[in-house]
Amino acid sequence: MAGLALLAACSGRTAAGPETETPEEIVETIVAPEALEPPRLVSIVPRSTAVEIPRDCANPVEERCNALDDDCDGVIDEGCGYGTGFIQVTASWDTGSDIDLYVKGPLGDTLSFQRLSTPSGGRVDHSGRGDCTDMPNPRVENVRWVDERPIGGIYEVEIHYWGECITGGGPTEVTVSVAVGREIAGQYRHSLLPGERLRIVRFVIQ
Repeated sequence: MAGLALLAACSGRTAAGPETETPEEIVETIVAPEALEPPRLVSIVPRSTAVEIPRDCANPVEERCNALDDDCDGVIDEGCGYGTGFIQVTASWDTGSDIDLYVKGPLGDTLSFQRLSTPSGGRVDHSGRGDCTDMPNPRVENVRWVDERPIGGIYEVEIHYWGECITGGGPTEVTVSVAVGREIAGQYRHSLLPGERLRIVRFVIQ
């Protein structure tokens, strides 16, 4: 039975969402239109058990597609096939498991693999499946607001351990970074157990 469960986890999400989650890979990093005033971060509060990842901007390095702004230019994972914008929220993880990213906006609409865009202008432009499928950057998910200035208010970020794939599983370290107006608001790490879903950070913009 365990073998059947693993095969089911890797066969797609026809019951809960599309089998192929990423609608279109963004080849170039797309930035927010300069004509619009960027949003301003008011506050950001991580989960008490989340570990804040310090930035070492005295020694920037090349981007490594790891949900961190390695080169300290305010853009997370540029050149990795997904974009930035007025808001960018990116998650990466260290096992072959399937981890999902959820970002809820002030109107209560939530972006995820189940809802790839919202009326407030948010979109999911990369949704990894871990080792459950063959795709570029399978251990990364990316959400951004790019076409319209995002609505001011509270944004909540959740991560969910959807399932284990054949080649990976068990406790998984998840990294989540938030950028607002091309400035890094925070970057955090938290361990997830199979089936666990939790809010890792809440932030407010205006």
